[in-house]
Amino acid sequence: MKARTLYALFVSACVTASVQAEAPRLVVHEWGTFTSFQDAEGRTIQGINVDDEPVPRFVHRLRDFQTFRTTAMPAIWSQGAPRCYPGVTLRLETPVLYFYPPVGWQATAFDVRATFNGGWLTEFYPFAATEGMNVQKVVDGDTRGSLLWHQVRLDPNAASLKPKTNSHVWLAPREVRSTVIVNDATREAEKYLFYRGVGSLDAPIVARGEGGKLHISLRDNETGLERLPRLWVVEVLPDKRVRYQTLEPKGGTVVAPAFPMASDKQASHLDSLNRDLSAALTSNGLYADEAAAMLATWRLSYFESEGLRVFFLLPQSWTDGRLPLSISTPADITRVMVGRVELVTSHQREVLQKLDALPDKAFAVTPLYRGQDPVVHRLLQEGGRTHAEIYRAAGREVPEALQLYESLGRFRDALLAHEWQNESDTARRARLKYMMQAFGACLNDLREPQITEAKLSTVP
Repeated sequence: MKARTLYALFVSACVTASVQAEAPRLVVHEWGTFTSFQDAEGRTIQGINVDDEPVPRFVHRLRDFQTFRTTAMPAIWSQGAPRCYPGVTLRLETPVLYFYPPVGWQATAFDVRATFNGGWLTEFYPFAATEGMNVQKVVDGDTRGSLLWHQVRLDPNAASLKPKTNSHVWLAPREVRSTVIVNDATREAEKYLFYRGVGSLDAPIVARGEGGKLHISLRDNETGLERLPRLWVVEVLPDKRVRYQTLEPKGGTVVAPAFPMASDKQASHLDSLNRDLSAALTSNGLYADEAAAMLATWRLSYFESEGLRVFFLLPQSWTDGRLPLSISTPADITRVMVGRVELVTSHQREVLQKLDALPDKAFAVTPLYRGQDPVVHRLLQEGGRTHAEIYRAAGREVPEALQLYESLGRFRDALLAHEWQNESDTARRARLKYMMQAFGACLNDLREPQITEAKLSTVP
């Protein structure tokens, strides 16, 4: 009898363990973007943390500070870190985590932890505890910044706790059928966990312009990729027409043919590119509505901002190595991250030459935001205008140097600082310094005295 009882207990334990092992697991999906900036020689450009698409003010940050859109005036802080920070070579942009509980899943609280190996996680929502991030120190390869969402839970009935906003970059990710996640301690809820940050890492690929063509290769010390992934080389023209080419590398190098000269009759291929990228995102594990939400979120910087950029999907193993993620409840996690390398364009090089050719007096300009004009200050508070547009709205003539400076694009300050740091000619270094002092954010803070014509000839 005793033997049969023991056998029955053994069988019961095995059945229980089997049922637990086969119990439905939480499904978690994540998307985001790793962005870097390279010059024509493939060198990484630093200081690229600019808030071209700032998130709403209710988002938590490492430090609370007043920030301004860099389109209107230089920001003291940007993307949650000091502006143009020299160690920042990679932007971790808007990863969002969606949660899908299975039928019968127990709605118990759980922890979520994200760690950036080589960076800081500077902005996040709902509230999370921060570890290992001190913005007074240099961000480098040894930096380890972590966020811990402690004891969050899923509650489809908590939609009323979602923050109210009209921000496109916040609303677009909501258009997904995920379950609302709640931080009860702060009474905050959203359709996703949001975070982003800045890091000191190089992109796994290098793009060099040679002979009018784009030569793309794996970085020499890259260990996370064995060969180049599928690539999309995308050019957004000044009138926002889009053209692209898809490359299917067979190994560690590939050459992209130069785009032909654009004609006025050339159609935009944005719809085709959207379909192509959406298919790639879903084939890598995202749901269709998640892929659509990602592409809608990044519409401005992906498809509407003039420039030349290379896109590719990163394998989850690469992401897990740089951005480890853990969840305290059993979960099946799918992570689909896009790599994006912004490239210095021929247009930007032409603008740099035009700026260099201007006379010294062209930079003896006091930025409008340093003045006392109440009309200008009202326009600044309204936001959404570039510095040149504020000149026009205030009925003033826009300085030629400012028009050229703004035409360099959203990474203009980092580009100017990069040119200055790598320039050996003393005279040209001085002119680049004039530009940064007159309009930029990467050399001096807002309290520095304005440049005058008399000072221009003495700038070291």
